[in-house]
Amino acid sequence: MKVEQPHTILMTGATGFLGQYVLRDLLRGGHRVQVMVRPPSGKSSQRLCGMLNEIGLEVKSCMDTGQMVLVEGALPDRIPDSHWGRTDAIVNCAASLGLFANGNGDPFTTNTVGTEALIEWARRHGVRGFHAISTAYTCGWNAGVIKEEFHDPEPAFQTDYEKSKWLAEGLLKQWGQEAGNTLTVFRPSFLVGDSETGYTTQFAGFYQFARLVSVLKQQYRTSDNGESTYIPLRIPGRPEDRQNVVSVNYVSRVIAEVITRPPFHGRIYHLTNPEPPTNDMMKRCYEQYFGLHGGYFADPEEVIGKCSQAESILWDQYHPWTQRVVHTPQFDTSNTQSIVEAAGITFPVLDQERISMLFDYAAARGWGRSNSTHGG
Repeated sequence: MKVEQPHTILMTGATGFLGQYVLRDLLRGGHRVQVMVRPPSGKSSQRLCGMLNEIGLEVKSCMDTGQMVLVEGALPDRIPDSHWGRTDAIVNCAASLGLFANGNGDPFTTNTVGTEALIEWARRHGVRGFHAISTAYTCGWNAGVIKEEFHDPEPAFQTDYEKSKWLAEGLLKQWGQEAGNTLTVFRPSFLVGDSETGYTTQFAGFYQFARLVSVLKQQYRTSDNGESTYIPLRIPGRPEDRQNVVSVNYVSRVIAEVITRPPFHGRIYHLTNPEPPTNDMMKRCYEQYFGLHGGYFADPEEVIGKCSQAESILWDQYHPWTQRVVHTPQFDTSNTQSIVEAAGITFPVLDQERISMLFDYAAARGWGRSNSTHGG
């Protein structure tokens, strides 16, 4: 994956889970990247370099040659001037991942207002290319096959996060319609760890639930119930519904390949799992990994707010995520398949063995209970 001449990119969100992988893959592809990091830059530099080293990039050579340059800034109102010269494109990976609005205005401040600020920066500096990381769930509660296109009119949303990203897409759409501009939008589903190493710095959703299952196991384990602990509890959802989780290294590889290949610019890409694991498969993964049995699927309305003592350990804390288990849209991936085929990318299937490996990594790090939910 090489480019003839170094492309100069302004990138945000490089210290986020996906951002660090995208930065790694862009640098491997020969791009010159101006990385916007929060002040103080010394602390941010140490953190980012540690992340990149962890995922296999020799950072020192990139910095010594000027291929990667750190610049201080923050969205929405502290974007540095382009003192490094020409900027060919913006790659916006910065995101507030909180599901619901908080006291400082996020997720809207970072995701929507921050996008607006970057658009204005692009106009002032004559930047014609914009690569934006959104989410597959800007579709809201739309049913059927979700196309790789903008969603109009505004759908009903489950979370403020989804709405903030939908609003950002609307601003980007307007910018992309201006003469000479090219907009590319990437919409990942729920990210999980590296399919080869298990590495992750983001422990919400998929990992949060696994941690709660481990708590449940510890609370109900006794000396006389053997390796598999019987815990009768209802699981909101249907066994055949699917959980659209996708490995971060696959998503970053696709993003970097698209950015490197101009003929693939100007599209929307659903970076989702073509064969997502079913709820029933995930149930079997949890049961085998943690040593449990006795759970069964039930209508969510019969469970949420009406929990037994065992069920409350899971659903009282996991409640904000339960709708994401129930709402399982099918995503069109026509654009994504075109770049996957062109680049020879193989999708890393999330089978039971790989999911256990992801659990191993997260468990060894305490399920990330001290991690931030801010993407850079």
